[in-house]
Amino acid sequence: MAEKKRALNNEIKAGMIHLVSESWEVLWEMMLDEAKQKASSLGLDLMELWRKGDLTMVKMLDYGKFLYKRKKQDQKNKAKWKTPDLKTIRLTFKISEHDLEVRKNQVEDFAKKWHPLKISLVMRWRENQYETIAMEKMTKFLAMLEPIYKLDGRISRAWTSLNANMHPIK
Repeated sequence: MAEKKRALNNEIKAGMIHLVSESWEVLWEMMLDEAKQKASSLGLDLMELWRKGDLTMVKMLDYGKFLYKRKKQDQKNKAKWKTPDLKTIRLTFKISEHDLEVRKNQVEDFAKKWHPLKISLVMRWRENQYETIAMEKMTKFLAMLEPIYKLDGRISRAWTSLNANMHPIK
């Protein structure tokens, strides 16, 4: 939701204003022309904060610096709410013990960044006959990940592969 543009310097339409400094100290109640002169002598801008009836609150600030800080804060907020990507670990039917350890180390790195995980064990040709052995390999690997990831649902079979979805434990 975009914020409406605030009135600056000559765009402000008011007679008497309440002037606020950059550090949010209420300075004076004065005429707008006086405030413009004071701001220009200090090399600052006037920005209208709010208006209610005859009362107008105006802040004296460096508008360029204000925009820069707001842009940086928006970037920081956007980075905070970035959704983690789904990471996929692909295992094969004939995977060795060492390779399972390597995959486990990769998964630990994913867990540090809170990525959800999909583990897929692919079976080719005649390997499809040995679904029980493949299921044992998959459950063994999932057991290695139990301290850092939690299984969502159960292991499912999709055509020639076994799949499991997991999310990191908080």
